[in-house]
Amino acid sequence: MAEIRDFNRNQYLLKGGKNKKGKENNKEKKIEKNKEKENNGYQKSMDSMLARHRQLKLYTVLAFLAAAAVVALGAYIQWKNKVYISYGVVQENEWIRASESKTINLKGTLFTYSNDGMSCTDLRGKTIWNQTYEMQNPVVRTCNKTAAVGDYNGRKIYVSNTQGMLGTIETTLPIRDFCVSSNGVVAAVLDDSSVTAIYLYSATGKSFADFKTRMSNSGYPIAVDISNDGSLVAVSYIKAEKGKIVSNIGFYNFSSVGQNYTDNFVSGYGYSEAVIPLVHFMGNDTVFAVADNRIMFFKGKQTPESLSENMISEEIQSVFYNESHVGLIFYNTAADTKYRIEIYDTSAKKVSELTFDMEYKDIIFDSSGIVIYNDSECLIYDWDDRLKYQGTFSDKIVCFVPGGSISRHTLITDDSIQSIELQ
Repeated sequence: MAEIRDFNRNQYLLKGGKNKKGKENNKEKKIEKNKEKENNGYQKSMDSMLARHRQLKLYTVLAFLAAAAVVALGAYIQWKNKVYISYGVVQENEWIRASESKTINLKGTLFTYSNDGMSCTDLRGKTIWNQTYEMQNPVVRTCNKTAAVGDYNGRKIYVSNTQGMLGTIETTLPIRDFCVSSNGVVAAVLDDSSVTAIYLYSATGKSFADFKTRMSNSGYPIAVDISNDGSLVAVSYIKAEKGKIVSNIGFYNFSSVGQNYTDNFVSGYGYSEAVIPLVHFMGNDTVFAVADNRIMFFKGKQTPESLSENMISEEIQSVFYNESHVGLIFYNTAADTKYRIEIYDTSAKKVSELTFDMEYKDIIFDSSGIVIYNDSECLIYDWDDRLKYQGTFSDKIVCFVPGGSISRHTLITDDSIQSIELQ
C-alpha cells in the first residue's frame, strides 16, 4: 500500500509540476505579448511621429514655395508695370558710314547700301563683308537674314545674307520690281513694250521659271512678293474694266504641286474699285494685302485661300509689318492724339490699337514690344498696350535695333553704335 501511495504521490507531484510549468509558460507568453504590444505601440508611435515630421516638412516646403510664388508674382507685376524714364549707354563702338548711304536692321546686323555698294556690319562696328557696284536707283528687299539690292530700271540685282554675297542676277529687261526669299530666290518684274514678265532666279543668277502678263488679261503688276522658301509668288495686278478700276491678286506655285496647274497659277481673287499696292508673305502660308479701302488675309501653303477681308473707311497713312503682325497707321481724327495704329496678327485678328502724337520714322514689332521712333524720340509699348518708355535721344538715330528685351536695345547713329539700357 505504501508503494501505491508513493506512486500516487509521485503522479500528483508530476501533475503539479506540469501545472506549475504551464503557468510559467503562460506567464512568459503574456510577457512576450506585452512586449510585442509595447513594440507595436512604439512602432506606431514612431510611424506617427515620422508621418507628422513628413507632413511638417511638406507644409514647410509648400509654405516656402507659396511665399516664393508670391514674391515672384509681385516681382513680375512690378516688372510688367514698370515705366522707364531714361536710359544709359552700356557700351559704345565707333562706326563710320557714307553720309548718303542708308542703313537697316538685318536680323541683328547692320545692312548698309548706297549707289556705290553695300556692306554688312555687326553690332560692335566690325565689317562682316562688303560689295561694290554702281547703281542709279538702288532698291533693297529683305527676307529674314537675306537681302537683295536691285537697280530700278537697271538690269542687276545683288543677293546676299548676313554672312556674305550669294550671287548676282543680270536681267535682259529693265527691272520694275522684285522680291527675295530666305534662300535667295528672287522674283523680278521685268518690263518691255508689249508684256510684263515675272522671272524667278536662283541666288546665283540662273532663271528657272517665268510667267507673262498683258494689260488686256490680268492687268499690270504693281506689287509682288515671294514666300520664305521661294515656292509661292503673290502678284497684285491692276487694270481698267468697263470704266472702273479692278485689282486682282494671283498666286503662283513653283513646287511640284504647281506643275499641275496652267502657268503655275493656283488661285486668284478679284476686287472691284480697289488699288492694292502691297502684298506680303508672313512666312510660307500666310499672306496679307493692303488696298486703299481694305486689308485682306490669305492662308494656305500650296493654294492660298481668302481668310478675311476687312473694309476700311479711313485713309491708310502707312503700313508696318513683320512675320507675326501687321500695323495700319491712320490719322486719329476722333481724338486728341494725331495718329492711331491698328495691329493685326496672322489670323487676321486685331490684337492691339494704340494712339500717339509723335511723328514717326519707323515702327518695329518685336517679341518684347512695339517700338515707335524717329531721329530723336522714341515710344515703347509692351503687347498689353502699356507705355513702357517715352523719351528723347541725345544723338540723331539712324536705326533702332531691338534687343529682345523691353529694356535693352541698340541705337545706331551717324558715327557710333550704342548699346543702351532703359532705366
